[in-house]
Amino acid sequence: MGRLAKRFIRAAAFVGKEINEVRRQPRLILSLILGPFFILLLFGIGYQGESSTLSAVIVVPKTGNYSREAADYQAMVGDQLVIKGLTTDEADALGRLNRQEVDLVVIVPSDVAKQISAGSQVKVPILFNEVDPMRNNWVTYLTYIYINELNKRTVAAAAAQGQENAGDLRSALARMRKSLTAIEEHLQRGEVTEANQQVRSMQGSSSNVQLAVMLMGGLMASDDTLISPAEPQNPELVNLAEGQSVSARLGGNIKELSDELNEKNPDPGRTRERLASIRTDLDQLDKLTQQFQSINPLVLAAPFYSDVQNRAPVPANVTAFYAPGVLILLLQHIAITLAALSMVRERLLGTVELFRVSPVSPSEIMLGKYVSFTLLLGLIAAVLLGLMSNNIEIGGVPLSLGVPILGDWVPLVLTITLVIFASIGLGFLISAVSKSESQAVQLAMLVLLMSVFFGGFFLSLETLWEPVRALSFALPVTYGVFGLQATMLRGVWPADIYLLGLLGLGILFAALSFILFTRQFRRG
Repeated sequence: MGRLAKRFIRAAAFVGKEINEVRRQPRLILSLILGPFFILLLFGIGYQGESSTLSAVIVVPKTGNYSREAADYQAMVGDQLVIKGLTTDEADALGRLNRQEVDLVVIVPSDVAKQISAGSQVKVPILFNEVDPMRNNWVTYLTYIYINELNKRTVAAAAAQGQENAGDLRSALARMRKSLTAIEEHLQRGEVTEANQQVRSMQGSSSNVQLAVMLMGGLMASDDTLISPAEPQNPELVNLAEGQSVSARLGGNIKELSDELNEKNPDPGRTRERLASIRTDLDQLDKLTQQFQSINPLVLAAPFYSDVQNRAPVPANVTAFYAPGVLILLLQHIAITLAALSMVRERLLGTVELFRVSPVSPSEIMLGKYVSFTLLLGLIAAVLLGLMSNNIEIGGVPLSLGVPILGDWVPLVLTITLVIFASIGLGFLISAVSKSESQAVQLAMLVLLMSVFFGGFFLSLETLWEPVRALSFALPVTYGVFGLQATMLRGVWPADIYLLGLLGLGILFAALSFILFTRQFRRG
C-alpha cells in the first residue's frame, strides 16, 4: 500500500472520530440547528415594525379663544398622534418631555391670525427628546406629516365655509356701489319709492358680500381650533378676521336704511348717515380684498410650518447612541464565555475531582471565580470607556470615539458592575447544562444572537410583540443598554427597574448555577 493511501486512511479515521464525537452530543446538534432557527422564528413573530404613533402635550396660549378641549386637537391630527393633555404651562410640558412621559411637546403660537394677516407662515414649535438617530429622523418625518395634515384641514375648513356662499366679491361690491349711487340720485330727486327698490336690490346683493367669509374671514375667523385672534392687531392694517363682522354690519345698515325709507317722512339726516356708513363698509371690504390679494399664496395654502427641535442633551448621532450598547454587549459576551468555559474546563480536566478531596467548598469555588472575572472585566470596561469617551490623538489621528459621559460615575460603575455580575451568573448556568466546551461556546453564541435581536441593541423594544418582548427582560444586556444610555447620553440616574432588574437576574442566575454545581460536585 502506497504512502499516499496510508495518509488518506489516517486522515479518514479522524472523519469518523469527529462525526461520532458530534453524534454523541445531541444537545450540541440541537443548539446548532434549532437554536438559530428558534431565535429567528421568535424575531419574525415578535417584530411588529416601528410604531407610527406618538404622544404629545399641547401648550396653548393663556389668552385668546383657543380651544381647551383635547378632543378638538385630536380631531385635527388624526390617529397617529395621541394627545395626552393640554396645558398653558410650557415648563410643565417640557418637564414631562424630559422625563420621557410624552414624545412631543407642541406649542401653539399666540398670534396665528396676526401672522397670517401679515402674510407670514406660522411657525409651530415641536419639541422632542431623542438620542437615537434613527428615531430622531422618524419623529422629524412624522412632524412633517402632522403639519401637512394641519394645513390640509385648515384650508379644507375655510373652503367648506366658502362653499356655503355664492358669487364673486368684487362683482357684488361693484353692484352695490352702483345701487348706492342710484339711491343717492333718487333721493336727490325725491323719488323715495324708487330709492327703496334699489335698497331691496342691495339687500339681495349683500348676501353675496358674505363671500368675504369664504377666503378672508372664513380662513381667519373660522371656528378652527388653532386660528383665533388672541390680541388686537395693528390698527394700520385691516384685520382679515373682521371680514365676517363687516359684512354683517353692512347687511344691518342696509336693512335699517330700508326701514327708514319705508317710513312716511324719512329723516334726510339719518338717511345720509346711513348711506355714509354703507359706503364706509364697502370701502373697508375693498381694503380687505386688497390685503387678501397681497398675501403670498403659499401662506394661504400652507399657513403652518413646523419648527422641530430635539431637546436631547447630546446630538443624535450613530456613534454616541450605539457605543453604550456595544460596550454592554461585549462585557456580557466575554463574561458569559469566560464563566461557561471555566467551569466546563474544570470538569473536563478533572480539576473538580481534586476539589472534592480538598477542604474547598462549591460556594468558595464560585465566589473566587466571581471575584476574579469581575476584576478582569472591570479592567476591560475601564479601558473601553477610556477609549470611547476621551479625545485622545496621536499625531493628529483620533484614537477615541468622543462619546460623552454626562452623568455621574456612581450609576455608571454600578450599572456595569451589575451587568458583569448577572452575566457571570448566566455563564455559570450555561456551564452547568453543558457537557463540553463546544456546547458551552455554542450556547454563549446563541445568547449573543438573542441579545442582538431582543436586547434593545439596535431595535426598540416597542417594536416587539409583548409575549416575545418578555424574553428581552431575561437578558442582562437589555437593562444594561438602557441604564448606560441614560447615564452617559442623558446625564440622569438610570431608572430603578434597570438596576433592580440586573440585581434580580444576577441573584437568580447565581442561585440556579450554585444549586446545579453543588449537585454535580456532590454527585461525583
